[in-house]
Amino acid sequence: MTFCDAEGWAVTSAKRAMDFTPCFQESVLSLIPSVALLIVIVPRLHSVIGKGQLEGLRAGLLYRIKVAVVLGALAIQIALLVKFVALQNYTGSSILSTVLYIVSLLGAIALHHYEYFNMPNPSTMLLLYWLGTALISIFLTRTRIQETPKGLNDPIPLLKLLFTIFSALAFILENIPKAHRKSLHRPGATPVVQANPSPEPSSNFFSRMTFFWLLPLLNLGKKKTLRMDDIWNLHPKLLSYPLYLTSKAKVESDELLALQKATDDNKTNPNNLPFRKGRVDLTATVMYTVGWSFLLAVIPRVLFIAAYYVRPILYSNLISFITSYDKTSIALGNEPQVVWIGWGLMLAVLASGLLSAIFDAQFQNYCFNSSLKARGVIVTLIYRKSLRLSSTNKQEGMGSIVNHMSTDVDKVVAFFRVIHYFWSCIIELIITIALLYAEIKYAMFASLGVIILILIYTAIVSPKIGMWQKKFMKSSDVRIKLITELVNNIKSIKLYAWETFFAERISSTRIEQLNHLRKFYCWVISVSALLNTITPLSTFVALSVYSAIATAEEPLDIRRIFTTITLINMLQEPVYLANDALQAAVNGKIRDGTFGWYTPEAIQTAIEKKEKEAQKAALQEAKDAKKNKKSGKGRSDSNLTLEVPEKIAEKEPESNNSDEPEITRDSAGPVLHDLNLKIKRGSLTAVVGRVGEGKSSLVGALLGEMHKYSGSVHCNGSLAFVAQTAWILNDTVRNNILFGLPYDKEKYLRTIKACALAPDFKMLVNSDKTLIGEKGINLSGGQKQRISIARAVYADADVYIFDDPLSAVDAHVDKHLFEHAVSKVLANKTRILVTNGVSHLKDVDQIVVVKAGRISQDGVYDDLIMDEKGDLYRLIQESKVVAPKRKSEKENDTTSSAAEDTSDDEASLDADIAVKADDTPQRPAFKRGISTKGKLDEDELAIEDSNEIDEEIVGEGRVGWDVYKFYFATSGALGSISFVAIAFTYVGIEIGIQLWLKFWGDSNSKQLANVETNARSTQYWIFSYMAWILSATLILTFAMIYSINFMARRASKKLHISALGPMIRSPMSFFDVTSSGKIINRFSHDISEIDINLPLTLLNGIFIIFMMMAMFGLCIAASPYFAIMIPPLSYVYYRMGGFYLVTSRELKRLDSSARSPLYAHYTETLAGLVTIRAFHSSDRFAVEATKMLDHSQQTGYLANAATRWLQVVLEMISVIILTVVSALAIAQRSSPTSGIFAIVLSQIGGLTSTMNRFLNTICLLETSIVSVERIKEYSELKSEARDVIPDSKTDEAWPQQGMIQFSNYSTRYRDGLDLVLKDLDLIISAGERVGIVGRTGAGKSSITLALFRIVEAAAGTIAIDGIDISTLGLQELRSRLTIIPQDPFLFGATIRLNLDPFGRHTDAEIWAALESASLKSYISSLSEGLSTTIENGGENMSLGQRQLMSLARAMLTKNTRVLCLDEATAAIDIETDNAIQRALRREFSNCTVLTIAHRINTIMDSDRILVLDHGRVAEYDTPQALLQKQDGLFHSLAVESGNH
Repeated sequence: MTFCDAEGWAVTSAKRAMDFTPCFQESVLSLIPSVALLIVIVPRLHSVIGKGQLEGLRAGLLYRIKVAVVLGALAIQIALLVKFVALQNYTGSSILSTVLYIVSLLGAIALHHYEYFNMPNPSTMLLLYWLGTALISIFLTRTRIQETPKGLNDPIPLLKLLFTIFSALAFILENIPKAHRKSLHRPGATPVVQANPSPEPSSNFFSRMTFFWLLPLLNLGKKKTLRMDDIWNLHPKLLSYPLYLTSKAKVESDELLALQKATDDNKTNPNNLPFRKGRVDLTATVMYTVGWSFLLAVIPRVLFIAAYYVRPILYSNLISFITSYDKTSIALGNEPQVVWIGWGLMLAVLASGLLSAIFDAQFQNYCFNSSLKARGVIVTLIYRKSLRLSSTNKQEGMGSIVNHMSTDVDKVVAFFRVIHYFWSCIIELIITIALLYAEIKYAMFASLGVIILILIYTAIVSPKIGMWQKKFMKSSDVRIKLITELVNNIKSIKLYAWETFFAERISSTRIEQLNHLRKFYCWVISVSALLNTITPLSTFVALSVYSAIATAEEPLDIRRIFTTITLINMLQEPVYLANDALQAAVNGKIRDGTFGWYTPEAIQTAIEKKEKEAQKAALQEAKDAKKNKKSGKGRSDSNLTLEVPEKIAEKEPESNNSDEPEITRDSAGPVLHDLNLKIKRGSLTAVVGRVGEGKSSLVGALLGEMHKYSGSVHCNGSLAFVAQTAWILNDTVRNNILFGLPYDKEKYLRTIKACALAPDFKMLVNSDKTLIGEKGINLSGGQKQRISIARAVYADADVYIFDDPLSAVDAHVDKHLFEHAVSKVLANKTRILVTNGVSHLKDVDQIVVVKAGRISQDGVYDDLIMDEKGDLYRLIQESKVVAPKRKSEKENDTTSSAAEDTSDDEASLDADIAVKADDTPQRPAFKRGISTKGKLDEDELAIEDSNEIDEEIVGEGRVGWDVYKFYFATSGALGSISFVAIAFTYVGIEIGIQLWLKFWGDSNSKQLANVETNARSTQYWIFSYMAWILSATLILTFAMIYSINFMARRASKKLHISALGPMIRSPMSFFDVTSSGKIINRFSHDISEIDINLPLTLLNGIFIIFMMMAMFGLCIAASPYFAIMIPPLSYVYYRMGGFYLVTSRELKRLDSSARSPLYAHYTETLAGLVTIRAFHSSDRFAVEATKMLDHSQQTGYLANAATRWLQVVLEMISVIILTVVSALAIAQRSSPTSGIFAIVLSQIGGLTSTMNRFLNTICLLETSIVSVERIKEYSELKSEARDVIPDSKTDEAWPQQGMIQFSNYSTRYRDGLDLVLKDLDLIISAGERVGIVGRTGAGKSSITLALFRIVEAAAGTIAIDGIDISTLGLQELRSRLTIIPQDPFLFGATIRLNLDPFGRHTDAEIWAALESASLKSYISSLSEGLSTTIENGGENMSLGQRQLMSLARAMLTKNTRVLCLDEATAAIDIETDNAIQRALRREFSNCTVLTIAHRINTIMDSDRILVLDHGRVAEYDTPQALLQKQDGLFHSLAVESGNH
């Protein structure tokens, strides 16, 4: 017996065309599937058996047929073994192959059984095994049939054929999925429940490899516009929370190691702090979490390199095959190659193309999914880290925090997508250089030298690019900050008539930004143009050098020229990828402790905490035992103690849990000093003091939000906190009140009654299920504050801290909240009320007076009021309120009418909120109804959710041509036509270069064959080639400069102007229903798209189209028969592109909209950190953020899968084209145009990437052009009235007197809403001081809005000094009136610019205004005085100080004749308020003053009082006259506020 037959060990057969030897097939090919299965079957069986059987799965028909087929294949192999042994001339290779098949089939039977019963999806291992077996058996069957004279009449070929058939059947059967496979699960397992699960996990191997599992979604996208409900959920392995748990375990283990090391080092040397290096390695944490899925990308990358880099060898051999039939080659004495070699090379090219596409798509998919995992981990860690930020860190690094979540994370994610290129590019470069050396020998070093020089130039220029990019981004940040200030304060800006000021600031910043962008692009274009010349320059140098060393045996012919071009083109890709990977590595670099997960101070705190833990526990046990002994029960009823000794400056965490802020220090030093305070359990304590004395800092200390320098803070029990500025979630009213707690009907109804919310629920569209807009945009200030109080009341905590929330509500509401919520519902709770008022001080158990960061007085009201030199006595005297010492005395003095009014309010609260199920609302804006029950009904509150705030508009379908026309009109139509002509010229030159190279190669071959008589010199060809290259480079450079730095810049500038002006001029109704985030997004993301992505996308798209036209033109030139393919090919590309583009476009649009809620939630969380931590809701918010993160990653996951599907399909089409071209080249090998096939083959290899780029460019173009569409929408916004009336005859001194007359005036906020002011008919005399009062929603603030024409008249007129204000321009009107708005407005600039933006006043005048506003001492204490910068809308000032700044602004306009005060002193203590009132009376003695105030005492000295009720004039008379009306509305309001 011999091992091989007569043909021996050779690979290819010498007897049969296009066939392998039997020995090679049996000893090598046929062993591959069997050996591979035997290697992996044992661990696979161990894994599958260990998972356990699936429930409810029985051996059905599919299982029986599958086992029968496998047994049949086994029987065939046994029969073959018997037949081989029976023969005397059998070979050892045949026995080896058959025995291994028998053994592997036995293993396959066992694997089939356990895979069927234990795994829900088809087995990847068995699919590959049966596919490989079937394919290899085809070759061996063919060989046996050809070498046997009897053919299939011989038993061995027949058995081989049957085995091939059975193998194919087994492969087909294994592809058939199990019925109900998605519902199969194991006993005791908890499956991941998803509403719309992705089909990828349940798809078979080949569907996952080709991404055809995505076809149902692509079909759905073709039929309808996709919504978020239509798209599938994330793959379970990509969900963020399981990944977070893995990363958390890693972080905690690293932390424990760091702590242990720090503890050991401290014991060894207490003075040494080596633990400062003990930081958690974020890189290691992320890599640990991403895990093996990231490393698995190595396998498809290696296989891709193997399949891809064999192509230039195949192309070279195919060109050699074609040129062997050329007359010149025959004249040189070369024999034409055998035809079957050409067909074999064509099949090899086909296989190489398909395999490289599949492997590359899998590699890209692995990397992208790894980046999704990394994003999920990092975003989750950042969010949870943010929940522990101190207030100081949040204020100082707000921009950095948001950048961590968006920009920085995206850079890190990009790093994960390209990190594998580091090693793969090195391998690819080595392979390419080796192939280049084989072609052009040492000339390749000249080519490499050119590439290296260009890359060195790129490296030198990169810092310049980075410098101008930073300047561009910095100016962009400034512009966005200005627009953010404009949008967030648009109401105040309109009231002040400062639109022009802000528009000019934004426009000047925009010009600066575009100038930086132009310089940035100049450097980018210089690099880009040079990089585009790498191939021609490298080819030029290489061919020039090789032409000098070429020999007759290795001439510079067509094959060598175009193989060299192919290799140089392939050389660029790894160079570019390595450059991208390096940039991503620099941008995405994660240093240890970059995000400060565990700082040295945090570790030290944890060590100290651990060391004191035992002592604290023992002390607490002793205290508890003592208390229990006294009380006789487990829970202590003793006093709650809050101790705040000594100094406090910024904050102190008591533990390491997520609800505690991390340590930070404030460079300003201590703000509280030597505090000693105890508050009893169940008591009501008031904290009072002037503005800036430290009341809010004391609250921060109690909440653990301040840095403790010394002393301690103890708080026993749960906390509830109400901030001074209400923090409202973008959610329903009910969810804002529940705040994550379960719904308790009785407690909820009791809460809304106590907080006076029932009347508001009646007015809201959907009662308590009305969705509150961003930052509570559709609620009044008082409503927002009452919802915040209701949130705290519903929490049922042990300790309540109220940071002056009552200042934002009217006096009667203030009284209701204090009596019902603070004093009644929370009667047994410990309550701390920070207040600027004094009306409730007599009703509290303890009063704490704070002055200059110290407690100046602490005691009960009766004792402190007796100290006439004390701060409390002075506050009481300043308030001009005679507060009785006993509440009972006050109760006896109330009028019967007031009592009845109060009783009516109490009785009607239930009815106000009730809405019967069968009631039909008469108006869409309100829900009306009367309950017959005596209490609130839960069912009546359960109204369907509705959103009255606009959702982000997501475009549908393709963008219309009018948008493209709009863009090209802004860039210049003539310029666009010129650019297309330039691009066409460039492509023509590129074709000329290729043809010139062909002529050069032909000339060299003819010279060798002595068939060319007038041969050109080598120098002629070299310098001509150089001229072609220079022409192409210059035209390309000019085209890029012209299109980007002129056309695109002009368009960007005009589009920004076209959107900014109409946005500023839009009426307030637009800003009421459009959130600031959506507006800012237009001027940030959309403008960025127009500035950067859109011009580059258009440029690429035009050049790609021309390059494709050139490529197909060359194909037709090589073979006219190729023209037959153009129509069907174009149709296939069109249909397939449309099929992909529709879904891809919608996925990308959904991706943009899906990210907005995540970032909005993040910003919302940062704004309410103190409240979240006070309520211990950090974990709940983190879980919610994780859900939003997964929701935002769905579209990216599916968009990537769609891109990979497109890549595979395009490669299939390109391989078909390449196969057709190869077939035509083989068939027309003797044609005169066969040389052009060499050009085609060198270029068409990049057809897939070109088509992929083209479709992606079209998709990007449609995505980017949406930004133009959105900007176009803003350019067409409805505008308010004109700013200036041409030829206006209004006196420049108007108004001279200040008389105001309302004549049957009515108005509404926007169309479709009810009137807020109804039939107002009154006259306000010149110089008169009028106080405006009324209950919540009466229309007080609407008066000022009407005067300034923020809202326009629905009927009637307003006249000032006899001139109808509707006949004036808005700028003219608003600039002549003065207002101090309810919400103080400060922008990011100096104090001087905030007070006098137009520079009309001197510093002396400004200081005088500050002195009148009681701010001079504070501003003087600042190091830079008037040049001090105000940051973040005045966050470095208290709310009271911000209101005083608004007062100072008004003090500068002393020549005004109309002044409106809209609750201007609501957040100011009474002493300061009285000082301000005196200053206003002094400075504006000759003005008509309209004052809206919560505090009745501030308007008691008014000439007349205007009382509004439901938008109508209820009373209008002097204060004395109105107080005498016992049944009047003003009288009841005065009684409720304690002023009568």
